Amino acid sequence: MKANFKVLVADDDNAGSRRLVDFLTERGFGVEHVITGKAAKERIREWQPHFVICDLMLPEGNAPQLLNWIKAESSGLSQKPKIFVTSAHNIIQNIKECISLGASDYIVKPFKYEDILTRLVFHIQNKRELGNKEKGTQLEGADIYLHLLDIVLREAMSNRQQDEILYNLSKMIAITLKAVRCSFVMISEDLQVGNVLASSDKRDIKGFQLDMNKYPEMLHVMTSQKAVVVEDLAYDPILAQIKDLVKGISFNSMIICPLFRNSEIYGVISARMDTKHSKFNERDIRFVQLVSQVISLFLSTNMRIPHEFVKDKAAS
Repeated sequence: MKANFKVLVADDDNAGSRRLVDFLTERGFGVEHVITGKAAKERIREWQPHFVICDLMLPEGNAPQLLNWIKAESSGLSQKPKIFVTSAHNIIQNIKECISLGASDYIVKPFKYEDILTRLVFHIQNKRELGNKEKGTQLEGADIYLHLLDIVLREAMSNRQQDEILYNLSKMIAITLKAVRCSFVMISEDLQVGNVLASSDKRDIKGFQLDMNKYPEMLHVMTSQKAVVVEDLAYDPILAQIKDLVKGISFNSMIICPLFRNSEIYGVISARMDTKHSKFNERDIRFVQLVSQVISLFLSTNMRIPHEFVKDKAAS
C-alpha cells in the first residue's frame, strides 16, 4: 500500500522503537524514528507527519514541551500532527496534563503494537465531535423521538431494579438505532479498565471488564468529554486500503456519548452499527445525546461505584 499516513516515533528506546517502526511499515504507514525532542521538532517541521508517538520523558524536550511547541508553532505547520504520548506510568496527573496540552492519546507501556494500530485507525476514521447541543438542527418526525424519549424517562423513573432499568434502556437505544449492540461502560480514572454496566445483546454481562487499550473511541470521548460519531471506513477508498491490512479491527459506524455522575465524567454509551450502516442522521444523534443526559441523571442518583474502581481512585 502507498504510505498515505506518516508516523514519527520519538523514543530513545531504540530496540522497542525499531520493532514498532517495522510493524507499522509492514502495514502501509510511512514511519520515521528519532530519539530526542529536538530531533522530533525538526522532523515535524520538515516531514509533516500525521502522527507522532512520543515518549513522555524524551531527552532534549519531553512530551509536554513538545505539545506546547506544536501549539505555539501551529500557524507555521501545514500539517498539525496528532500526538500519542507513551509512558511506563499511568499517573493521573500526567494523563490530564498531556490531554489538556492537546495530546490525542496517552498510552501506557508496555503496549501491544496491535493496540497502537487500533488507535491510529480510530484517529484516521472520519468522525465528528458533537457539542451538547447542535444549533440549527431540524428533527423531522420529531414526535416519534419525543415519544421514545418519554418512554426512556418513564423507564428510568420506574421501580425496577437498577440492572434491569439499564438493560432495558440499552435495548431501547439499540432498537431505535437498529444497532447491533448498545453498551453502557464505566471507565476508571486512569483510563485503563472499563466495567460494563449493561449491554443490549447480553442481559447478564454486568461487571465484565474491558481492556480500554482496545477501545480508542471510548477513550477519546472520556478525554474530550464530547460525543463522537464515527463513520464506516469502507466508504473512503484511501482508508479502505488499511482495512485489508488490519483484519480484526472493527470498522463499523459508531456513536459514543459521555455519561456523567455528579458532573464528573463516569463512562460512555456506545452504539455500534452493522457493517451495512454508513451514516447517522441528525435525529438519531440527538436522541442518543438526550438519552445520555437522562442516564447521567439516573447514575447520579442511583449508581454506586464498584469497589475495585474506588480502590483505583484511592491509589491515584
